Amino acid sequence: MKIWKIILIILSLIFFTVGVGMSFIPEQMFIETGSIIAVIIISIPAFYGIWKIFGRHGISVIITLGIFALIIESIGIHTGWPYSPFEYTMPFGYRLFDTTPWTVFIAWSPLVVGAFLLAQTWFKQNWSRFLAYVGILVGADIILDPGAVARELWKYTNGGLWFDVPIQNFIGWVISGTIAYVILRIILKNKEIKNMKYIWVGSLSLLLSIFLWTGVNAGYELWLPAILGIILGKILIYGLLNTKEKPPHE
Repeated sequence: MKIWKIILIILSLIFFTVGVGMSFIPEQMFIETGSIIAVIIISIPAFYGIWKIFGRHGISVIITLGIFALIIESIGIHTGWPYSPFEYTMPFGYRLFDTTPWTVFIAWSPLVVGAFLLAQTWFKQNWSRFLAYVGILVGADIILDPGAVARELWKYTNGGLWFDVPIQNFIGWVISGTIAYVILRIILKNKEIKNMKYIWVGSLSLLLSIFLWTGVNAGYELWLPAILGIILGKILIYGLLNTKEKPPHE
């Protein structure tokens, strides 16, 4: 148990430090290739974990969620629904439909996968699982979006109450997250998670994303989302350590 705790803490500190460093990179030095590589690195644990847990069904999840992310992101950019009007202001690879970076295919799904795996592991009742999943997912965005806006990766046309992020954006995450949850349940057909060690791998992308953007927030002195990021990150680490110690369904 101690070695796993040390590994999680070290990785969290590394990504937090990287996040702080991101806030100091001048805009003209922000490299598109580096952004793409970072997104790929963070997404790998989630995709590997869900594949190892659910096999071919896990691959179907990756593909379906990626396509759904591209579609709803494109709708959001063109119509302002469900996230509120926004646009990407930094390069993230070739833009599909002349608006949506292809990296959206792999950037959003790992957060969904991590939230889903943790909720399915920690709770037994369907409604408890769903509420925990939505709570983790929206909580991650409450931390992620202020940092991304401050880093000027994207911007909301009309600004917003939460560090220039509109409240509608979080409602949009509830909507898109709910649709993603339905997709997961349909594809996975209520399969229970039996190989508990891959829960760690599958949820690692979510954890590292939270600490990365917590670091960005700290670098920009956005202390409230930074503090919330530390709290949520600690909750996830605590939950993972307990999951390792007392796996459910065994």
